[in-house]
Amino acid sequence: MTKRGFLGAAAAVLSLATAGAIGSAAAQTAVQTADETRPARHRGRGYAALAEYLGLTDQQKTEWRTLHQQQREQMKPMMEQGRTLRQKLHDAVNAASPDPKAVGEATLALQAHHEQVQAQREAFRQKIEATLDPAQKEKLKAFEAARGWDKRRDRGQGWRGHGSQGGEPQAPPAEG
Repeated sequence: MTKRGFLGAAAAVLSLATAGAIGSAAAQTAVQTADETRPARHRGRGYAALAEYLGLTDQQKTEWRTLHQQQREQMKPMMEQGRTLRQKLHDAVNAASPDPKAVGEATLALQAHHEQVQAQREAFRQKIEATLDPAQKEKLKAFEAARGWDKRRDRGQGWRGHGSQGGEPQAPPAEG
């Protein structure tokens, strides 16, 4: 191979590597941007659909917004505590030589925290239901039953079924 041919091949390889790196960085940035904007895009859609389905008054909507804001503020320290407890359990389980006592204590602490969170969620749910009239409460029960939320809540799994904070439905059930 001539010197010129070798330099041409090296330039081509370098160009391809540079293009690949640029493309990879652009794709990664696009994924991050999409992930960051998705919650903002979807935030509130479920609430609006449920509010319309239940026929909430303006006063009820205001009360719900206030209650949701209060709930978020009350849950922030609990969620941070939960992250800390999960990290302790993770560290105890993944230690070089896991101590069964430490793992057990971390598990029990996390379970107790989970029960506190569930109690907080149930108190919030009762506050929300207190804003509804009897017909709206029946519609809410039917809405939850149609999606299986009533069964999940009975198992302590929250509205979305996995114990995540809150959660708003995405669409009302079809009336029929």
